[in-house]
Amino acid sequence: MSDIRYISELFSIQPPNWGLRGDPWLWQDMKQAFAATPFPHSSSELVADIHRIFQEKTGTELTNSARPYVEAYAKGGMSSGMVSGKWWLNIAVPILVSLREIAETNEEEFNSILKDGTSNFAFRSHECKPA
Repeated sequence: MSDIRYISELFSIQPPNWGLRGDPWLWQDMKQAFAATPFPHSSSELVADIHRIFQEKTGTELTNSARPYVEAYAKGGMSSGMVSGKWWLNIAVPILVSLREIAETNEEEFNSILKDGTSNFAFRSHECKPA
């Protein structure tokens, strides 16, 4: 990559769906948390950091059964303030790992994805399966 790139750029892409109403707010908090984390940053480091930040922001370990309530994320609606560990593990983390790999190996494609502003790339050309 020619210029310094930061992991927070991965969070500029909005996922195709959210798990619970608190997930978009945690997504934004993650983006801010990674604002000073430059590439290269391995996939395993990214996953470990996501787990750490999830725990810091929600007070709960990131597991499939985690559904913590976060007062700061309560903005209205039936699942307001709730965060889905299952969604993070099965949707968000695989998307972010795929994006990280693209950003590191194909800057032109990553820039195109950022320009499109969609994560549909995962469905068109990059398998995105839970680990």
